[in-house]
Amino acid sequence: MIEFEVELSEVPVFDNVGKDVTVNWKMFDGWDSNQTFWTDSNGLEMQERRINYNPRFEWNKDKNNITGNYYPVDSAIAIRDVGRKRQATILNTRPQGGSAELTKGNIELVQNRRLLQDDNKGVTEILNETDSKGIGLKTTARYYLQIFDQLKGQSKQRQQQIMLEAPL
Repeated sequence: MIEFEVELSEVPVFDNVGKDVTVNWKMFDGWDSNQTFWTDSNGLEMQERRINYNPRFEWNKDKNNITGNYYPVDSAIAIRDVGRKRQATILNTRPQGGSAELTKGNIELVQNRRLLQDDNKGVTEILNETDSKGIGLKTTARYYLQIFDQLKGQSKQRQQQIMLEAPL
């Protein structure tokens, strides 16, 4: 398990444009996950997700290209290389939005988001968190990466989640 700590200073909006900042992991060496990835469901089980597909509504590629492929990630997101039986799992220590396979072999999680106007996506508020001086908030997140051969080993995801949630 490889640990990453990512610290992000304020998201600059001096240009009056809101921004999403993502943390990305790119799998090389011909990684092929067949446009499928998994996200956890409240830390209980992994749910299969497919790019550009959702059984609950008719897919509109022009309207749902990126946002429709983002899901809540409470504690883990994973992709599997179907040909070589490898899996890459990213565990996060706080809930985030995430996706995989927007580009081949890629996992991404939103580290911070700062908007100066409502994006009309349902929250009906501006996402512009600042400190008492009006400066955007610094965010820190910790991630754990495990890449393993599914034929030779097992995921350490559950053991790591238990250790993170109950360290004593």
